[in-house]
Amino acid sequence: MRGQSFLLLFFLSLLLLISVPVAGQNATTERSFTWAYAGRTWSLTHRFSTAHYQFFRTRPRILDYANYTEYVNDPRDDEQLQSLLDGLERLASDAGLNSWERLNLVVAFVQAIPYVNESCEYPRYPLEMLVEQRGDCEDASILAAALLRQMRFDVILLAYLGEDHMALGIRVDPPTKPEDPPILWNGGSYYYVEPTSIGWAIGEVPDRYRSRPTILALQPVYASSSKR
Repeated sequence: MRGQSFLLLFFLSLLLLISVPVAGQNATTERSFTWAYAGRTWSLTHRFSTAHYQFFRTRPRILDYANYTEYVNDPRDDEQLQSLLDGLERLASDAGLNSWERLNLVVAFVQAIPYVNESCEYPRYPLEMLVEQRGDCEDASILAAALLRQMRFDVILLAYLGEDHMALGIRVDPPTKPEDPPILWNGGSYYYVEPTSIGWAIGEVPDRYRSRPTILALQPVYASSSKR
């Protein structure tokens, strides 16, 4: 009996040791978002994988702006981003939004995340900005580009070096042509997207960003399927 009790305790202890990492990997971090679009207030509560967030939180930082595309192209947060987009899609579907309105709903979602002016440059991966719910223009551009790319839009990052600003361009055909002309690149027309301020429409360029930006190309979304 004593030997059987020992074996039982041993296997129970082993089971506990095995289950703790699994439970940790399944832990989630809940965040709530509220933003305005099309004359109404939208809200979404979403759970992000804590393990995925911690993974990106401890990744080495890429500080050269020319390589910020790596923050967008990394496929290891695609599943997390798609889960968030599924929640946004449900909101859009329930409200009867068309495809153009759904695109703008996502842009407005990113614009409403609080902007922080960072004196020390610290680029964030998309999942970091979503969980921490703050970021500067680089962070917001990376997040917006990652989400729109996940939605199968062709997007580019726009680095305004003289103005120390980053935004993005999206290759899309707006139902009403914006007053500001698109950026012509690689055979396509890309309309400016301002990700850091509420209310800026796709194609609307703030007056202080009228210089020619440096264009940073991103991988097509289907190229991200190969894991690193």
